[in-house]
Amino acid sequence: MLDAVLELVLPVRCAACGGDRGPLCPACAREVRAARPVAVPPGERSGGAEPAVCVASGVYGGALRSLLIAYKERGSRSLARPLGARLAVAVAGLGGRGPLLLVPVPSSPAAIRARGGDHVLRLARRAAATLRSHGVDARPAQLLTLRRIPVDSVGLSPAERRANIAGAFGAVRGGGRGGGVVLVDDIVTTGATLTEAARAASGAGLSVVGAAVVAATRRRP
Repeated sequence: MLDAVLELVLPVRCAACGGDRGPLCPACAREVRAARPVAVPPGERSGGAEPAVCVASGVYGGALRSLLIAYKERGSRSLARPLGARLAVAVAGLGGRGPLLLVPVPSSPAAIRARGGDHVLRLARRAAATLRSHGVDARPAQLLTLRRIPVDSVGLSPAERRANIAGAFGAVRGGGRGGGVVLVDDIVTTGATLTEAARAASGAGLSVVGAAVVAATRRRP
């Protein structure tokens, strides 16, 4: 509601191109919708560890990248709708049948406060609303918890990312209530975070179907 009021009072620029038809202009919206889902083989990201399947709604670039930055770092909550729709595309790309529970990878309390809420949980709820008729639901982040807070992973090598995130997550045993669990996040880079989250979930007896993310970064040589 606040976003709608501000749009009436202040000029809203497109988060992707900066044009005056924001928060997402028609041209950039078409570009985002046209992004093709990509499978992220775990063997290329995290040494073949869990989850066995990860689908991203598109490559981290162009308008999709700009939207994620504006949503995640600049608090543009109105972008939760188009980004949640993209997450739904990734979940559907897994091909699993319901009941499915979308479980967000948890953020640290400091990150949640800085971003004005759990940005991944917000996307998970949007995606679940889109896919509810297919037996998909979103579960609060408490099903998967942080046991310790890893350091900022920017600039770390894949091996350093795995060491940094090792043992960071815990999971509620039996919290899945018989449904398959889909781990969700905004971006996958090396896959270390999703792999460790899947280990924690599987160790608590949850049935991890796979992972779904909004975007996957391009691999570097």
